[in-house]
Formats: sequence, structure tokens, C-alpha cells
Amino acid sequence: MLVGAIIGGIIGVLVLVFAYFLREQRFNKILRSLGNEPLEYAAQFNYASAGRYRNSWKYYDSYGALYVIGKTAYYKSSETAAPVVFNLNECTVQAESEWRKLKWFSITRPGGEKFYFNSNKMGAFVNNSDETLKALAVIQAKKNAG
Repeated sequence: MLVGAIIGGIIGVLVLVFAYFLREQRFNKILRSLGNEPLEYAAQFNYASAGRYRNSWKYYDSYGALYVIGKTAYYKSSETAAPVVFNLNECTVQAESEWRKLKWFSITRPGGEKFYFNSNKMGAFVNNSDETLKALAVIQAKKNAG
């Protein structure tokens, strides 16, 4: 019985490491697909639509790269997908309330369509949302720049 629990724990850790590796590979493929764009910021993010945000089972629609070039933010979920484009001169950016111990921010287009983002690193005892706060600060600074 104890041997089965140990084997199960080892398999669980291996699955987590493999999933992390796949996410990192996907992020790198997305960055390579951008060519020589002069990125000012880029990181792995989860995206949630307004309908998915705060869903009790799955709280995000996709994961990919959120990046900033000039006064435009982009979210791209795969190397072949067209990016979602946010003109920061026209969009509203705000921090959202913490949910599931994760920090979120949203970008709202002029038509009212809202996109939620978070970038959390799973830890042994806590979730780290520092990258979410960093991205929010970068995007708000770009938005507020003359």
C-alpha cells in the first residue's frame, strides 16, 4: 500500500514537470513566431473570457504569450494563431479582485469586451502572481505615457 502511494506521488510529480515543460515549449514557439519584433515585455499568461472568468471548474480559456510593443499589447495562444490586439490608447486596463488566491487584471476594449489575464507560478505552498503585477505595471505605464 505504501509502495503504491510512493509510485503515485512520483508519477504525479513527473506529470507536473512534463506539463510545465510543454507550456514553456509553447511559449518559446510563440516568441519565435514573432520574428524580430522589438518586444518591450513578454511573459506566459492565462487568458479568460468574461464568460469563463470565475467559472467554478476551469477558470481560463487558453494560455499563451502576452507581449507589448509600443502602445499596443498582444495576446497570442499559439504560434499559428492571430494575436488578440489591444490598442492601449483606446482600452481600459485595471486590476481585478483576487480570485482563487490569484491576482488578475483585465483589458477592456472600447466596445466593452473584457479580457482577463493572470500569470501564476505554482509553488509547493502558495501561488506566485508577481508576473501578473509586473505586466499590469508595464501596461499601465505604456497606457499613461504621453
